[in-house]
Amino acid sequence: MDIASKERIITLTLGSSFSMYGVKDIRGFDEGYVSLDTASGKVSIEGENLKIESLSKEDGHVLITGNVSGVFCDTEKNDKKGLIKRLFIRE
Repeated sequence: MDIASKERIITLTLGSSFSMYGVKDIRGFDEGYVSLDTASGKVSIEGENLKIESLSKEDGHVLITGNVSGVFCDTEKNDKKGLIKRLFIRE
């Protein structure tokens, strides 16, 4: 699988982990919040006891474990309804 197609892969194991490709940088983090810059914009993960288990600069993959309670996307750059917006953003 090439990196371009990996940029669209997000895995959320309810309550226990979050995995995503396409991460460019980590904007900030603590035990309750992680903010990421991604190829598609800003993504925020909220929860408890969050830990960044791995971050690969080569393919932009991040794995976050802990009690994940929410995933939020900043869609200000793009008005199109993408998969993440349909799944996680309430309008």
